[in-house]
Amino acid sequence: MLEARGLEKTFGRITATDDVTLKFGREEGELVFIVGPNGAGKTTLVNLLTGLLTPDEGAVVMDGEDITAMSPDERVHAGLARSFQVVRVFEDMTVRENIRTVVLARRKRTRSMFSLADGHEEVEVTVADLIEKFRLEDVTDSVAEELPHGDRKLLDVAMSFGLDPNYLLLDEPTSGVSTREKEYVIETIVEVSRAEGVTTVTIEHDMDIVTEYADRLVALHQGAVHGDGTPEMLETDDELRRLLLGVET
Repeated sequence: MLEARGLEKTFGRITATDDVTLKFGREEGELVFIVGPNGAGKTTLVNLLTGLLTPDEGAVVMDGEDITAMSPDERVHAGLARSFQVVRVFEDMTVRENIRTVVLARRKRTRSMFSLADGHEEVEVTVADLIEKFRLEDVTDSVAEELPHGDRKLLDVAMSFGLDPNYLLLDEPTSGVSTREKEYVIETIVEVSRAEGVTTVTIEHDMDIVTEYADRLVALHQGAVHGDGTPEMLETDDELRRLLLGVET
């Protein structure tokens, strides 16, 4: 289980995260969506969990171990990965090369990246498996910078899965994706997450996606937890509807 325990983070006079205590991965492969208005502290929370920021107070605990002092790289090797809102791939490399790079990095074998050293067969099997699961077969040998935006997003997430995480944090995986591609992208991510038993924590602004795919919903407001429950909160919590949708009841 991945836990935030009393996390607090301030920037000057702004409290970005206010005593946030949450648990993710209560069940294997849990799909948690984080929602909240702009400035609610969603990305700050993800940055604290992944080590890009250090909390002023509180702790991050993974599978019973306090990882607050771990670097982002150490957290990756411990089983915690993330994908950013802005796609981060190697633009001049093919889909296969991008995924191969992170699979080799996970195995600490980047020096052999372009060799045919013994043991690469296992790596190539993993790469091919990820390409198939993320429906990238038709663009396997395409250079990343030439991909449609939806495929770029899927490549980015596939690379995160190449790190073999137990927990994966996603920052708006459908951001910038056309309406036509959104469902295809999120369906693929959800399908792979469930199949692999990876707990995913996703920041998302599209409430239709949240309602359809979330096992659990966490709502943040002004850095604090406003609610933690099922997606039905979007229908039953009048204050949450006002904050997210501007709906007055």
